[in-house]
Amino acid sequence: MFGAGTGLLKEGARHYSGLEEAMFRNIDACQQLSKMTRSALGPHGMNKMVINHLDKLFVTSDAATIIKESDVHHPAAKMIAMAAQMQEKECGDGSNFVITLAGELMKEAMSLLQMGLHPSDILIGYEKAGKKTHELLND
Repeated sequence: MFGAGTGLLKEGARHYSGLEEAMFRNIDACQQLSKMTRSALGPHGMNKMVINHLDKLFVTSDAATIIKESDVHHPAAKMIAMAAQMQEKECGDGSNFVITLAGELMKEAMSLLQMGLHPSDILIGYEKAGKKTHELLND
């Protein structure tokens, strides 16, 4: 797509509009949330300094605290944050895993979308993978 300012972009750059742009922005927001907590995962996870909306400083490696004290506004990222909070509420742990897994699924979805795969095909694939995982876990 050609328009004003196209000479400023690298050769081969694409311009997204409408639904495509919204999908990529949602995926990017989810990946940013995942990147924020990923290095705090595991027993050797690094501490993060979080300053909340009241200017209170928190130093923690707990993803649940990082998410709770961060002010997430983006709707897609907020859904992942809510899923992590529910995981923390139900099991008491694993919120960082939920965020990291969601971020990785979004990263793979982004590459599949860029290859030209339709979003509904990606969703069907993720649903099949979820069913297969449940079958394997039951065995």
